[in-house]
Amino acid sequence: MDEISLQGMFSLELVKKERFCGSHGKMRYMLCKSEDRLQAFVYPEPFCWEATPDDQKQSEYFELSNEGIAQAVAWINRKYSETTEKN
Repeated sequence: MDEISLQGMFSLELVKKERFCGSHGKMRYMLCKSEDRLQAFVYPEPFCWEATPDDQKQSEYFELSNEGIAQAVAWINRKYSETTEKN
C-alpha cells in the first residue's frame, strides 16, 4: 500500500499557525489546530475544502503534539485504505 508520509513537510509549529492540506489518490486531507487539539479531516476529490459538502467530510481529534501528528497521519492512512478497498 502506498502510504502518506508527512515527515519533513509538516511540523507541530506549522499546524499551530495554519492549516495543512494535501491529497493522496482520490482523497484529500487537512490538518489544523482546533482549540487546543489537532483535528484531521479526510474528504473525496474533486473539490476543494470549501466546495466539498460537509456530509462528505470525516474528522478525528488528536493531541496537539508530535505524537498526535503521527496518530493523525496513521488515521488518514487508514481512511485512505478504507477508500481504496471500496473502489
